[in-house]
Amino acid sequence: MDEKNRKQQLIIKICCLIAAFGLWLYITSVLNPIKTYKKNIPVTIINEDNLENFKLSLLPDQKPYVSLTLRGSINDIYSISEDQFKVVVDLSAYVLKRGENNIPVQIQQSPDKVNIINNDNLWVKIMLDDLIEKTVPFKINVVGKVKDGYFPLEATSSINEVTIKGAAQFVNYVQKAEVKCDITNAYRDLATILPIHAVDKDGDIIENVKIKPISAEVKVPIQKVKSVTINVKTTGQLSENRILQGVAASPEKVEITGEETLLKTIESLDTEPINLAEVTGEEAVAKLVLPKGVELVKKDEVVKIKVYFNTVADKAVSLLIKTMNLPGDHTIQLDRDRVSIVISGLYDIVNNIKDEDIECFVDLQSLKEGTHNLPVKVNLPEGVNLVSISPDNINVTIKLIPKEEPTVETKPETGGQNAS
Repeated sequence: MDEKNRKQQLIIKICCLIAAFGLWLYITSVLNPIKTYKKNIPVTIINEDNLENFKLSLLPDQKPYVSLTLRGSINDIYSISEDQFKVVVDLSAYVLKRGENNIPVQIQQSPDKVNIINNDNLWVKIMLDDLIEKTVPFKINVVGKVKDGYFPLEATSSINEVTIKGAAQFVNYVQKAEVKCDITNAYRDLATILPIHAVDKDGDIIENVKIKPISAEVKVPIQKVKSVTINVKTTGQLSENRILQGVAASPEKVEITGEETLLKTIESLDTEPINLAEVTGEEAVAKLVLPKGVELVKKDEVVKIKVYFNTVADKAVSLLIKTMNLPGDHTIQLDRDRVSIVISGLYDIVNNIKDEDIECFVDLQSLKEGTHNLPVKVNLPEGVNLVSISPDNINVTIKLIPKEEPTVETKPETGGQNAS
């Protein structure tokens, strides 16, 4: 029973729906009644260029529209579209100001079969800003990396400045104009025309401004790269207390660029001569002598010259005087047994020298008894010089060792008495 009722109710609903649809078709097709309907229609802004006469600029992204009250038959009302209307606001017909402006609109075109009830009082709001113009520097932003073994020289263009024009709130943010030149995998000279963009202090592009010119021709010379050694040139002498041991450049090599035929003739670069007499520390900075047509890959690269030297130093030493070639049957007596000497040489050698490294003696070869005034002789290690010696002579007394006389053994005398 329940199942039968549900089927009957479904049939009734379907019949009602068909009846309603048929009634709607009758009304719209046969009776076609009159209806009032509201529709939003976009407004077209015309004569925007006239704003320049008043030093004004239209702010972007404004899409004004009006709400039209339309009256007509249902068929006509439901069949109309936006492109059947032409509604405009003329910026040349009124005195305008910076900020918000309420401007009446004009309906220049509408469907014939539809009446516009509210066409006498239609206004839209238009936002304007001061129109300003300024000149900003032009820069070339080179991005990417050329092919290995090549180097890009400085990008150039005939443009140095660009004129920016537009609404003040956008133009005031512009700091410079630039193009982005991509040199990825380039291996020969690049020449291209690129669009110019206005950017702010952070490099972000500022839209909604006019740029003049709109594009720039950019040229980027791409040249071969070669690594060459550095020859350090010197002049003059170090100060008296320093001895030059060598010089070395850091870095040992630099990369240069230029025409390939020219690079083939260059294996090394000389530095400008360094005056050693003016070198006060262990390091100096030198400029490289670049042949015409040759540039450093790293233009700001600094070549540092390491100067290796040793300092000449003096040192006072007190030494015990030794004797040489003393005959075995003699004794000697020195009027003093030590001398003071001053030696000179490289600091590293002199500072580490020990007393046992130096021989200090007097030579008694072929001398006889008596007192002799003899020079003190000093033998020094290689690289060490004798500056002074005090005293340079000493008195040596040589004596013969006395020989001991042999002792004679005596027998006791016997008495004159006879034994009984």
